[in-house]
Amino acid sequence: MDRHVRYNCQRAETNPDCLKWWFLIINQNRDIRGTEQKIYNLLAMIEEEEKPIEGIVKKSGLRFKLISFESRKKVEDYRLKEIHKKVIKDLRLYNRKNPDGLENYLLNQFGG
Repeated sequence: MDRHVRYNCQRAETNPDCLKWWFLIINQNRDIRGTEQKIYNLLAMIEEEEKPIEGIVKKSGLRFKLISFESRKKVEDYRLKEIHKKVIKDLRLYNRKNPDGLENYLLNQFGG
């Protein structure tokens, strides 16, 4: 597995003025922090943030961290390339009806 960022974005259910963003960062710890800061800088009008989900990517030596939040700021897809050189839209990143459904998906997909 290579280093990259996956993301998804939908209209926020609880606040129609906001977008719900999910960013899954796959990298080494020190680089995850830098990428995370770029995301927050780009989408700087954050309303509500969820607890991050972190883990180790199986058979790679890399880690993953999912951050998710609501933001009033709209950003065009091409601007997301400012975050990392490899950014992929992943429609499977979203909150499931089951409270730990997204975490289970991440652990099954990437976790060791």
